[in-house]
Amino acid sequence: YWYGSQLSLAEARKLAPYQNATGLQVTSAVLAGMVWALENPAAGIVEADEMDYRRCLEVQSPYLGPVRGYYTDWTPLDNRPGLFPEDLDKDDPWQFRNILVR
Repeated sequence: YWYGSQLSLAEARKLAPYQNATGLQVTSAVLAGMVWALENPAAGIVEADEMDYRRCLEVQSPYLGPVRGYYTDWTPLDNRPGLFPEDLDKDDPWQFRNILVR
């Protein structure tokens, strides 16, 4: 399953000139974290899983463009190995060594 923002470069530049989609997606998460921290001053230092994701997405949504989810059959083994030999576990595509970039 793939879930993510489909913000285009043109949309990003309408929101923040001279920026790109990736930069806006990342900084929107920083902004959401700062807003959450200001709204929850007694919480102290927390893991991301402890934050209210709905509130964070509410802050981020103006900067993300369409957010969609799609079922897919992709695995980390697609189009691998490439030009060079790799230590892959072909029996279990989701092993960490199949995702690790060296």
